[in-house]
Amino acid sequence: MPTTTDCPHCGRPLAPHVVDIFGRRVLVGYSACDCDGAVAERMRAEAREDAERKRRESQALNRRLAAAGVKPRYLHAEDPKAEGLARKVLAGKSLYLVGPVGAGKTHLACATARIVAARGIRVKVASMVEVLDAIKAGFGESDPMPGYQRAQVLVLDDLGKESPTDFALERLFALVDGRNALLLPTVVTTQYRPGRLIERLAKHGDEDTAVAIVSRLRQDSETVELSGRDRRLP
Repeated sequence: MPTTTDCPHCGRPLAPHVVDIFGRRVLVGYSACDCDGAVAERMRAEAREDAERKRRESQALNRRLAAAGVKPRYLHAEDPKAEGLARKVLAGKSLYLVGPVGAGKTHLACATARIVAARGIRVKVASMVEVLDAIKAGFGESDPMPGYQRAQVLVLDDLGKESPTDFALERLFALVDGRNALLLPTVVTTQYRPGRLIERLAKHGDEDTAVAIVSRLRQDSETVELSGRDRRLP
């Protein structure tokens, strides 16, 4: 068993580290050299390990977000406003992101959800159209509504795009009322301000339910207004 080796950078002899295992002396390594070359090599190795750790964490986060309903386009969403909004959501506050088509509402909501999910919070992302489709698909088998009602954070995307049928209104009320009762934050994106959303939801006459829905969405909620031209258009 060798008792010494030299630093490949400066040539200095390095003392061996030997341990006793069941009566046998086993070499387990050598002392680290403190020369500039050895220190720089260790720093490079630590940087590679750190980059690999972050890559694995990012991949794991992306898998969780995809399973939560985030579309591939928004898996890596980033926005300078997202960190501040995520802090509010983590503190239990809901968000009402409103703006015209293409203003970046979904992008900002998913960027916020990404930060929240990275803190270990269970996030679910869906449009009301997707929620309704899931409910219809589960008829006679399983009801997906509790999963949406009890998600730690729900991003309800593009609210108001669904057809405001009696069934849609009843299910939307059940969703927001359930989350409101449980004090769970909901991030809503919509192109409709509250008054216009009530008009949209009450299109077929059920204004009382429409008012109740928007009232619950706005309770403990912060409005974030986005503006600008459609980012999707050249």
